[in-house]
Amino acid sequence: MGENDDKLNLVIPKDCNNAPRKQIVLDFILAVLMGQTASIQSYTSDSIQWHQINQNKVVNGQDELIKWVLNEKKHVIGLEIYQVITHGKLASVNGAITLSKGDYIEFCYVLTFSNAAKSAKIIDVKSYEI
Repeated sequence: MGENDDKLNLVIPKDCNNAPRKQIVLDFILAVLMGQTASIQSYTSDSIQWHQINQNKVVNGQDELIKWVLNEKKHVIGLEIYQVITHGKLASVNGAITLSKGDYIEFCYVLTFSNAAKSAKIIDVKSYEI
């Protein structure tokens, strides 16, 4: 994951291991938070769009997403996942991120995959953070 993996406090609900898509969602979120560009590329389509609702911003395409992730990378020390919900080509995850500076961010990410297959790529993300 990165240089701070041993310091990341990760709390995940026990039911997150009963559906393959849930693990993909969790792995993708961790890749974004930890700046793991190869993993991000493996989970996303080239034309992904990430809508950052609070900032009224859209990141277009995989290259722009990678740049954004690397530029905005936060020093995450904690991640608590409240729920991961998947159905067909849709998924959502909500929880809280704790940063090393003590900041606490509640979030919800709504993901759309290209289709319902386990190998489908993420084509759209809408993120809400407070």
